Amino acid sequence: MPPIFSNLRSSFGRRILLLFSLCILAPGALFGYFSLRQVEEKFHQETMRRMRLQSREIGMAIHGGLTSVGAEVEFLAGILGDGTTPAFRRSSDWGWLFHDRALLGATRFRDGSRAEALFGKPCPPPPRTAAARSHLAFNQGLLYMQGNAEGYPRFFMARAIRGKSPERELLVCEVNTDYLWGRVRDAAPPVTEVAVLSPDGAPLFQTRPLPVAVLERVEQERRRGTAGNFEWGQGSDTLLVDLATVFLKPAFLSDDWIVVVSRPRSEAFAVAKRFTRAHFLSISLVVLIAGLFAHVQVRRSVAPLAVLKEGTRRISGGDFDSRVEIRSGDEFEDLARSFNAMAGHLGREFRIQSEMGRIVRTILGETDEGKIVEAVLDNVNAVVPCDCAGLSLLDPGAMTNETITYIREDASIVPSAIRKTNLFLSTEEIRRMLSEEKSVIAGKDAEFGDFLSRWTDPRPAAFLLSPLVSRGELVGVLVLGYRDRPEPTPESLVRLRKIADQSAIALSRSRLLKELSQNDLGTLTALARTVDTNSPWTAGHSERVTGLAMEIGREMGLPPHEIDLLHRGGLLHDIGKIGVPPSILDKPGKLTEEEFAVIRRHPSKGAMILEPIPNLQKVISIVTQHHERYDGKGYPDGLSGESISVHARILAVADVSDALVSDRPYRPGWSWEKVLEYTRENAGSQFDPVVVEAFFRIEAKKGRTERVS
Repeated sequence: MPPIFSNLRSSFGRRILLLFSLCILAPGALFGYFSLRQVEEKFHQETMRRMRLQSREIGMAIHGGLTSVGAEVEFLAGILGDGTTPAFRRSSDWGWLFHDRALLGATRFRDGSRAEALFGKPCPPPPRTAAARSHLAFNQGLLYMQGNAEGYPRFFMARAIRGKSPERELLVCEVNTDYLWGRVRDAAPPVTEVAVLSPDGAPLFQTRPLPVAVLERVEQERRRGTAGNFEWGQGSDTLLVDLATVFLKPAFLSDDWIVVVSRPRSEAFAVAKRFTRAHFLSISLVVLIAGLFAHVQVRRSVAPLAVLKEGTRRISGGDFDSRVEIRSGDEFEDLARSFNAMAGHLGREFRIQSEMGRIVRTILGETDEGKIVEAVLDNVNAVVPCDCAGLSLLDPGAMTNETITYIREDASIVPSAIRKTNLFLSTEEIRRMLSEEKSVIAGKDAEFGDFLSRWTDPRPAAFLLSPLVSRGELVGVLVLGYRDRPEPTPESLVRLRKIADQSAIALSRSRLLKELSQNDLGTLTALARTVDTNSPWTAGHSERVTGLAMEIGREMGLPPHEIDLLHRGGLLHDIGKIGVPPSILDKPGKLTEEEFAVIRRHPSKGAMILEPIPNLQKVISIVTQHHERYDGKGYPDGLSGESISVHARILAVADVSDALVSDRPYRPGWSWEKVLEYTRENAGSQFDPVVVEAFFRIEAKKGRTERVS
């Protein structure tokens, strides 16, 4: 048998060959196949995502171009409506201002029929529908188009002349399509075709004519939604197509346009194909190298494996004193020596880990801080030998870095007296302890000198310090003292670290019970933030309102428990908005009666949410009444004057002030001076005058009321 096949004589060799085939060749092939598929899928997703962004960017470019056109038309309409601009009264004065820009021509219509061409070709009048008249009456641009036998349709923008009724005087301008489609070409990336379609599928613009089948498929996708993508086979190649809708009706009362972006799949996936070839060659090379390596390994002697197997069996049975004898003069002999060393090490570690488990259970089984300290000092010497041991604890409520330190001066005598003293950790020493992931060895005159100076008399020659850290804070320090400088093994340092970590957990758990009662306000703050994130426009609103309300309450001399009630009520005042749809909260325009009715119900919904919680019953009146007005015209119950709780009256001023100064989808935020003026003007009607006076006293202290009369 040739040498290359000699390994097949033994069952071990045959098994290795089989394992190589099953574990290297087959997984390698599967890995290569699935990784390539995943790469292709990811690349396809990324390509479609980029095309989606491109179609949206082109749509935004179109919308931006039309907005720019609308601005020029509005400017021209303003000039026409301004009787103080004699320089532009003749039609010949207009051409130089707009020619070769966004507008090709402008026509002025009077009394619905008389037309005056200001420049360019005459423009046709806009449609005279009720919707068009209403749109123009609100001083908005009206976009419409007219068929063009010579090419793409002509587009026109109509707008009422400033100060004139659209029924009497109207300005119509022709849009320069070169300007509009030039923006589309600028926004389109290379090797990408763009088409802009009307709702009925008619091309308004296209860099290359789309096949009829693609247009039909675009129509199908458009019926499903405002955006979409698909692939369309085209001979030997495939087109990747993405479409997006340009929404024109709100701004221009025009049917929405469809932007179609297409790109050949071969162009898009050229990089992926190159990667596929390189990946295939790499996988093949890896498999070849692995095969050669397996062949070399199989040829090694397999006789010592039986000896090692028997030794392993004895070790697994708990016989850690078992040893193996192999004298082969090669790596197997080295392996046997390592095996024996490992067996001895495992025996020691097994015994120590058993002791560690007992110690950890003892520490974690205690909840009293004193018992935890005693458990640590009683047991640490059993797994990390030392001459003396101590545990220094930082008081989380103290304003200094002084520690309460418990010292057992002879760690080998258990039980023995534990001495209690106070030691001081400097800020730099605390920072050093927090930065250490492992224990720190400190000599007699080295760092931590102040902390260790009052340790014992005589003082040990060296110390091993292990920080107790919980949630990023130093809870304490476990200190082991040595008469001679210690040389701890990595294993002993790991054990010390584990004891320190478990001690930190136990100490933190005992302190956590004391902290739970303080977490109530944190929970309410988190709930308030959850409500505020229902709309990006109200982020942080509840906390800002709460802060201002508490300031006003203190200025009015409310006692601390009333301030605490304001704190809770302020955080929860808008909790009822959790049931208001974001479409209403984020609506950029005026709310309908039905939508405003939903908003008016949020105080009552907030009260209903809080009703089952016993310790929040006093907050319910604040939540329910914070939209009541001092004059009785508020909601939900129309309360007035003193019948509204003082907390709700305070919160009303803080709530409205923050709402007015903040941006909203339907308006920009007011200046603070304007907010102050509004607050003063509505004192006695919307707001309690006493609360407003307190509010202005606060602002006066901040120096922000000088410009408010």
